[in-house]
Amino acid sequence: MSFSYTLFLALLLLAPGFSVWAGLRLGERSDLISQAPERPGSTFSLLAIVFGALAGHIALSALLAVQESLCRAAACLAVGFDPNVYRVILNNGDAGARPLPAWAVLYWFCSLLAPALLTFALAWWASRWRRVQTLRERSSLGWLQPWVEQARPANSAIIAYVVTTMQHEGAYVAYEGLLVNLALDDNRAIAMIVLRNCDRFLVRITQDGAKRVEAPTSIGLIQLEAKNFLNIALEMFEEVPAG
Repeated sequence: MSFSYTLFLALLLLAPGFSVWAGLRLGERSDLISQAPERPGSTFSLLAIVFGALAGHIALSALLAVQESLCRAAACLAVGFDPNVYRVILNNGDAGARPLPAWAVLYWFCSLLAPALLTFALAWWASRWRRVQTLRERSSLGWLQPWVEQARPANSAIIAYVVTTMQHEGAYVAYEGLLVNLALDDNRAIAMIVLRNCDRFLVRITQDGAKRVEAPTSIGLIQLEAKNFLNIALEMFEEVPAG
């Protein structure tokens, strides 16, 4: 495989944008919702990467411009090469005919790393803002976003009722428990669910409708995948302080 300077340069220049995307994704992690992979060609991800890269490089180029202005007005350390990495890139990597110091390339790489670290920190910090969280959750969670919002207080919880595909004597096996975690698929349907402190019961379908048949069994933790359940019902509970 031949080395592609253009591809390598493109990845370096897009690094601040990827840092923005990573900061937003890491900052929005939730104990209740498992993060789904980004959809291929996601417009939001593309905008975050492009504008994040632009913001990072604008900040660094402004800093280098201020540094150059200050060096013209006062004495600065002579480094023997052009410290402006963008000028070197625009000159197709030509840093001049004179020999370069051994640490010139290290300086340029560190210069390109700086905006990536800056944009990651800012994106991770911004992901904690309520408005940013709401926008991201509406985009990724859809119908589930109001439930996640209500479940955030410490005194709130979601109880899930799951009817599975398993049968026992003509009745479907079902579970009722505290919702610990769930994952969504590309269509924002529940693909996986984890329940804690759940009870197992049976659901029997008769001419009079669905009837619950108690089958006393307590399970500490259970995980179910979409292929193993028929239906899910969610109910929000809020603990009222005594007094």
